[in-house]
Amino acid sequence: MPNNKDIKKEQQQEAAQVNELDQLRQIVFGVAEQQLKQQISSTRSDIEHALSKQNSSFNDQLAQMQESINQRFSNLEQQLQLADKSHDDNEASIEKNLASLSSEHEMLASATQQDFKNIEQALDKESQSLSRNFNDQLEQLKSHLESVSNELSSSKTDRKTLAKLLATMATNLEDDLI
Repeated sequence: MPNNKDIKKEQQQEAAQVNELDQLRQIVFGVAEQQLKQQISSTRSDIEHALSKQNSSFNDQLAQMQESINQRFSNLEQQLQLADKSHDDNEASIEKNLASLSSEHEMLASATQQDFKNIEQALDKESQSLSRNFNDQLEQLKSHLESVSNELSSSKTDRKTLAKLLATMATNLEDDLI
């Protein structure tokens, strides 16, 4: 097993060799390494700046797009509200017209029913009046016929005259037929 002292010596020798190697690298590649680091740093800064700019542009476009979408939704909502209001107004108008027509129908049905009753009553009155007039005239004719019949039966002369008249008529009819 190696001693601690030996291990420490070896580590110090290795560290010295690494330092020497670093110094040589610095001498040979120092300027190029410095330029390369500077280019990497500059490129990194440019990329970060471009990404920041791109991110800002993307955020601006996203905000504009969001605003445009919100505006379109607002416009669609307004159009929908106008269409709803128009539909509600039309529905109210239709219901009002329906109620009005229903009321007019009821009034017309009631008036028609009343007219039918009035016509029926007028027809009944006219029928009764005609029936009375007919019965009155019939009674008058009966009484006139009865009075004429009584007059004829009470008067024998009139009977003879009537018989002669009927005989003359019969003779005239026979002559006409021949």
